[in-house]
Amino acid sequence: MPNFTFDAGLLNPLSHGTRESELTSDQTWLQAMVDAELALTRALVDAELAPEWMLAVCDALADASQFDLAAIAVEARGGGNPVIPFVKHLGRAAEKVRAGASDHIHVGATSQDILDTAAMIVARRVTCELIHQLDSLSATLAGLADEHRGTVMSGRTLGQQASPTSFGFVAAGWLDAVLLIVTRLDGIRDTLPVQLGGAVGNLAVITEIAKARRSEAVTAGILDTVLERFAHHTGLVVPRLSWHTNRVVISELASVFAAATGVAGTFALDVSVLSRTEIAEVSERLAPGQGGSSAMPHKRNPVSAVLITAAALQTPGLASTLYGSMLAEDQRPSGAWHAEWQALRVLERLTISAVTGAASLAARLDVDPDRMRANLDLTDGLVFSERVTTILAETVGKTTAFALVERASQEAFVTNRPLQVVLASILIADGCSDALRAQIWAAFDYEGQPGQSAAGIDRVVRSFRQRADASAVSGAGDIVEDATLSTNDVRIS
Repeated sequence: MPNFTFDAGLLNPLSHGTRESELTSDQTWLQAMVDAELALTRALVDAELAPEWMLAVCDALADASQFDLAAIAVEARGGGNPVIPFVKHLGRAAEKVRAGASDHIHVGATSQDILDTAAMIVARRVTCELIHQLDSLSATLAGLADEHRGTVMSGRTLGQQASPTSFGFVAAGWLDAVLLIVTRLDGIRDTLPVQLGGAVGNLAVITEIAKARRSEAVTAGILDTVLERFAHHTGLVVPRLSWHTNRVVISELASVFAAATGVAGTFALDVSVLSRTEIAEVSERLAPGQGGSSAMPHKRNPVSAVLITAAALQTPGLASTLYGSMLAEDQRPSGAWHAEWQALRVLERLTISAVTGAASLAARLDVDPDRMRANLDLTDGLVFSERVTTILAETVGKTTAFALVERASQEAFVTNRPLQVVLASILIADGCSDALRAQIWAAFDYEGQPGQSAAGIDRVVRSFRQRADASAVSGAGDIVEDATLSTNDVRIS
């Protein structure tokens, strides 16, 4: 039989060239489960509830590749989750290292403790990668916003040309959204909690062990030590209480991942629209052989933009599943928790692919200012209707000005004459002053920054630079995450 356990990404071409598989594969999840189990054992040693020699056993068991992933996956069917067979495999391996070692594996924990903690370990590594890619995307967009602050183009609303704007202002809008989502990721990355509660969340087993092996008088302090050291060894934080049925952290992850994919998708969709043959204001720089068609040799499809948009279209349903799983009954739910596993992982995968793809797309974006100007000229000045209405309103009132420019716009459209010419004729016939006509005539000018475009660009680019400067200052203490790292291997760069 062929090996169906290997996912080559056949139906997810956007994943290639990203860390998606590295950070979310079955092997990575198994490693996170190993990390969680051994972190618990190390915490028990720190609290003097397990012998010191178990540290050497933990070191010997730290590499998940020594465990039979396929067998654990098959055996998971029997108990409904992968932790049950995994603990058996881990215990047998521990006994081979030293007799009696399995007695100190999975002590006081339940399956959900280990899988939830593994999920947080994976999620933290995913958020670190997303922040890295979004920072790269931000740098490119900041450059585009600054470089093209004076590149005029048509603003579009409801699919139609509206009023003039600048490509720099459009890029600043993309950048602003990226900065917002990266701030949310920053916040959630350092608040992801370990899970440790035992069967019904009250740490009953570890409490009894602490009473028996130490003393009842110091039990509370020992439990605090176990939780704190468990969190330390996993790189996570200590929760106030076990969260077996309090799934707010999962819903928050769902929200921020879906939003990150939405931000990437909005950027990609704009690129896709602006690269249409009829518009052609931007284009994705393609390598030989990219962007082709199986039927039409001439095609140069914006493939990255299309695939990023596709990823973003899939995420709302996954986020909905994770929000639905907040309805978790009793002390351990029947089905809600289980529904999270695949939904969270697929959401993480899509987010990594979309955000990485967006960073790459932005770096390969070609901008055509001449085409932007040519497209503005297509309406023969109709895009200035809002501006001239505003100027006229100061003299004749808003209602009269709007009606006058509306009449001129309709006449310009029907007669295929420039709005500037039609409006000048109407103003002459109505007896408007030479000064007002000159002011209106001068309003049909593409030069200058419309409205507060320049100030808006400056604010967003300044925010990007402040973040970049802060990251450069704190860079020496950044945590480097690696999907293959075992417990105690979080490195400081």
